[in-house]
Amino acid sequence: MNAREPFRISHVANAPIGVVWNAWTKEDELAKWWGPTGLHMKVCNADVRPGGKFHYLMTNEPDSSEQFEMWGAFDYLEVETHQHIVFVNYFSDAEGSKQRHVMNPEWPLEVKSTLTFVEDGDQTLIHLEGGPINALPNEEKLYFDNLESMRIGFSGTFAQLDDYLATR
Repeated sequence: MNAREPFRISHVANAPIGVVWNAWTKEDELAKWWGPTGLHMKVCNADVRPGGKFHYLMTNEPDSSEQFEMWGAFDYLEVETHQHIVFVNYFSDAEGSKQRHVMNPEWPLEVKSTLTFVEDGDQTLIHLEGGPINALPNEEKLYFDNLESMRIGFSGTFAQLDDYLATR
């Protein structure tokens, strides 16, 4: 990462840390809430361990007139149960190889993120922090120019997590 402030967002989930941890680390649970609002998730693989990978496909509404698909992946670097997860995320192809963003090829190829989890009674504080790695100056600029858009996107993702946790 460069000298700029990383992307940061925090969220309080109304569930104990074990339940929240499972939502982030179990393949069948990730499939029920992860991703941008309005897209549907198909999990291909979620092997949450150092050296493991989360590889997924996001699609638009099944009845949409134009079908949209976007593959993505996380490569897990560190996983400390109920503590933190460090991963590199990127857009991918169907085989899981790194690819440029389908709608914006100047988006950084890789973003390193750290998720931390802090238990507070029956709630869990989730903190996400990250930024581009191995990025060109124009890619970094694009990333940092879009921090507010990412905050809005992650707020929607966290809302989906809350909806999912409420059904458990």
